[in-house]
Amino acid sequence: MSLVVGGVVPPENVVGRVREQQEILASLPDGGAALVGDRRHGKTSLARLVAHTARLQGLTVVSVSAERQTYAEFVTALAAELGRVDNALRQEVDRWKVAVGTGPFKFERVRADAALDDLLQRAVARTKNGPLVLFIDEVTVLARNLEREKPGGGDAFLHLLRRFRQDNSGKLATVLSGSIGFHHVSEDALSSVNDIRKVTVGPIRHDHATYLAECLLLGANVPTTDRHQVAESVAAAAENVPYYIQHLVAGAAREGSVKPDRIAELLAAAITDPHDPWDLRHYRDRLRNYYGDDAPAIAGLLDIYAHAPSPLSVNATLQFLKTEGSPITDRDQLVSFIERLEQDHYLRRVGDDDCFASGLVQSAWRAMRR
Repeated sequence: MSLVVGGVVPPENVVGRVREQQEILASLPDGGAALVGDRRHGKTSLARLVAHTARLQGLTVVSVSAERQTYAEFVTALAAELGRVDNALRQEVDRWKVAVGTGPFKFERVRADAALDDLLQRAVARTKNGPLVLFIDEVTVLARNLEREKPGGGDAFLHLLRRFRQDNSGKLATVLSGSIGFHHVSEDALSSVNDIRKVTVGPIRHDHATYLAECLLLGANVPTTDRHQVAESVAAAAENVPYYIQHLVAGAAREGSVKPDRIAELLAAAITDPHDPWDLRHYRDRLRNYYGDDAPAIAGLLDIYAHAPSPLSVNATLQFLKTEGSPITDRDQLVSFIERLEQDHYLRRVGDDDCFASGLVQSAWRAMRR
């Protein structure tokens, strides 16, 4: 396999996602699925794989990114993608353009949500091999932008998609994914996907990760002392996450003959590299965007977990916070923050305790916070 560092992997090169693919395909007759998981865990590549398979099965599939600033931009992009599918949908989209406006779609003449409703109605009616399957990536980015622009706007967008799925049961399915969780849109946003299956996208199985690493080592023609052992070391160091496997193999390709114990050194070098080639500082820098004025307190809370040798209870964490003079002094408030950090994949619950969800991110956090 060829290296695809930080890019979208071709469907034929996606490894270890058989269960998730089957789960998403099985969800389509019932309305679709929402893909949940940490950034860089391959949600977009998985969605592209499922879309490719669904097309081979004869379903009408449309893929569009919702990483837009405005509702109008998203509806415009969706219309363009629908128009590429087949002649029947293309003709219907052309009629829709005339109804909405001419030239660049004139959304001042009609509300964007009404335009989306009308567009989907027309598309579903023209779809011959149902259900029409919409793969919408970064759906929460648009929803959050709409919510910030006007309170309730993001919720309305997500609930429109929900209502449309329910009104067109068996005729429309949506596969939704995004790099931020639905809880970052609003307190009510999670209810907009309570009618569809949640599919968790996490690390792949270790044997699959080792196989992927070995294929990439072969594709990059990396000389090794023992290719399988090096692949095992890559998979272990990357915690079986394909994104990090790609980076480690790319690092190995710049070496001479690579030994298994060299992989841990490549990982450590990437974590402390001032140029941050793996974009790990994003975990620190996004806190302001996620938690607003609470971001400094949240960073201090994560410092405690980052240096803990084992999972911490709520009470133990609260004692550490008091010792360090944190503004988090209320136990209920702490539990609420911990739950949000679990949803954002920083922390992982172990019984009633918590620890960092990823040892790799934990090491990076310690390094970047000094």
